[in-house]
Amino acid sequence: MYEDFYGLKERPFTLVPDPDYLFLGSQHKLARAYLEYGIKERLGFVVLTGEVGTGKTTLIKSLLREKGATQRLGVLYQTPVEAEDLLDLLLQEFQIRGHFGGNRAARLGAFNQFLLSSHARGEHVILVVDEAQNLGSKALEELRLLSNLQTDKEPLLQLILVGQPGLRQRLRHPALRQLAQRVAIHYHLSPLDRDETKEYIRFRLARAGGSGIFTTSALDKLYGFTQGVPRRINAWCDLALVAGFAEGRHEIDAEFVDLVISAQGGSLEGVETEEVSIAEDSAALPETAGGRVQASYHDLSAAVQDLSGRLTRLEGLVLEITSQMVPIMAKLSEKPSPPEPVQVPEAPRLPRTVFPESELNRDKSPQTRKSWWSRFWQSG
Repeated sequence: MYEDFYGLKERPFTLVPDPDYLFLGSQHKLARAYLEYGIKERLGFVVLTGEVGTGKTTLIKSLLREKGATQRLGVLYQTPVEAEDLLDLLLQEFQIRGHFGGNRAARLGAFNQFLLSSHARGEHVILVVDEAQNLGSKALEELRLLSNLQTDKEPLLQLILVGQPGLRQRLRHPALRQLAQRVAIHYHLSPLDRDETKEYIRFRLARAGGSGIFTTSALDKLYGFTQGVPRRINAWCDLALVAGFAEGRHEIDAEFVDLVISAQGGSLEGVETEEVSIAEDSAALPETAGGRVQASYHDLSAAVQDLSGRLTRLEGLVLEITSQMVPIMAKLSEKPSPPEPVQVPEAPRLPRTVFPESELNRDKSPQTRKSWWSRFWQSG
């Protein structure tokens, strides 16, 4: 789209890992040297880690392109697989055919025979696993078991694990100690520094046939926003070139980079902390002799979601009961009005009876036996 306007033969900043545009900064040179040494010496396990977008896959692709005639390379990119499916993927990748059915022993025997035949022909079998942080602990343990296939002097299968920092956290778990002990080389790739970022942009422009498009201030601004991560640099440089072409700008400065970033609303990249990576990589590990299998992070997340749903339903039930009880409680709490007084008619006054004093003083107590006997004698 903008290639002719800037005098470029192709787009210099794409998100596809392209070994033709591999920029060997100080760290990439060292990482490449370690990988080449590990392959040449046929070391069992080599691990390359780095943050997202730091150029790991581009580095690996450049190695695969320059493989020797005696090297038999296999690459796994689809890594979220179960341990029982991993052997099937290896058979497909190395084109090992046969009728194995569901017999694991037959598949394992066929793969072992492939390694022995390759060794007899002088071939070096290398398996590269990209995005290896997605492998479960059981799948990693399966790779360790496959690496046990070896001669008296060297392994028949060499493994290169490439992944994000979560891979390091997984390999540090005690349950994978045997695998970690077999890692001969481990290198962590960090983002580019400020000077390397400027060199990286100029290198890619020159590779595509152009130069001098971004000013020094623009390069500083791009480093500040991307923090030297190559994939971010590619994305924002490409957007700046599109916007510059639309505006008819042959030179892109810091102010224009700011306008491009503001127009896009900033980055869509979420903030990922090391703690989140650790939590996501703490999946269930294989059962050991000393303990049970730990609950995976996903199981815990599902349990929390279920509990949250239960609490929500309980809250709704409480609100419903409350809404029904409020009117009743309001009625009961009302103060009753005092009853109206009842008019009772006054009773008629009766004439007062006057008793003579003798009558008043007469003894009205009940007659006893003695008083009756006394009257009997008096009458006699």
